[in-house]
Amino acid sequence: MFRTMLLSVLCAGIAGATSAAEPKFPTKPIRVVIGYAAGGPTDAVGRIYATRISETMGVPVIVDNRGGAAGIIGTELVAKAQADGYTILLGVISTHGLHPASGKKIPYDAVRDFAPVALAVTVPMVIMVNPRVLPATDVNSLIAQLKANPGKHKFGSSGNGGISHMCFELFKQRGGGIDMVHVPYKGTGPAITDLLGGHISAVCEGIGGAAGHVRSGPLRGIGTATLQRARALPNLPTIAEQGLQGFEAYTWNMFFAPAKTPSAIVHKLNRELNAAAKDPATRDKLDRLGVDVVDNSTPESLRNFVPGEIAKWTKVFKEAGVKVE
Repeated sequence: MFRTMLLSVLCAGIAGATSAAEPKFPTKPIRVVIGYAAGGPTDAVGRIYATRISETMGVPVIVDNRGGAAGIIGTELVAKAQADGYTILLGVISTHGLHPASGKKIPYDAVRDFAPVALAVTVPMVIMVNPRVLPATDVNSLIAQLKANPGKHKFGSSGNGGISHMCFELFKQRGGGIDMVHVPYKGTGPAITDLLGGHISAVCEGIGGAAGHVRSGPLRGIGTATLQRARALPNLPTIAEQGLQGFEAYTWNMFFAPAKTPSAIVHKLNRELNAAAKDPATRDKLDRLGVDVVDNSTPESLRNFVPGEIAKWTKVFKEAGVKVE
């Protein structure tokens, strides 16, 4: 009896010590920093997640838009924030993949300064053409027509070095040395306007902005740039299944914490975010954006994700000779 009582006391003492060593989290509002203005696609994703985890974690979760410098200002803020889980970032491929890959000087290290928490969504890119200007119907006919007319056709993008630009640079490389003229715009909206007007021949656009034009017919979808068909355009074949094996160019949103955030807090946030993605009402809101929701990532599974993205796009930047100031 005495031994049993002693064992119970010891176990209780160990449990108490463990509880004392791991402070309760959260006990105050959490800030989700987004490096872009309110109203954009990343902001929409962040607010949907923030609303849900505020309900489940029992504290306010506040979205803090810190736009400027293509996401760099907000990203730097989180890199230098206190590593306690109360300031986290909803990062994107630009802040953690393309900026580092381009050689552009940025005031943070995309790998060493952050702890990956959870991959929220992926966003397939879609190559579209104006069939009146470039009457290709699939990947093979697009490559053939572009090679038959070197330098004649123009493709638009949201800006130099962005994913819509680098998607086409990758396509040019994988297509065997395609010669096209790049026309950078201030956003994909103006690029699509000029594509509809026949001033340029093609764009590589995120699924949210592409699906409506492809479904309604003025623009023709050539293929989605993911290995699996996009949920929003299930009848459009992927570029990979049309012959360019392994072709991938997609954007994504991932939650990050400052690098030295305690593992227990990172995993707590991960569980809450994955649970939010599984919640039917939350998932329905995300589905309406046309994104592909991720609900099963872990900090461990994401450890090599950002280094892999940087390595992939560094190669594309170098081969294309793209310089970003």
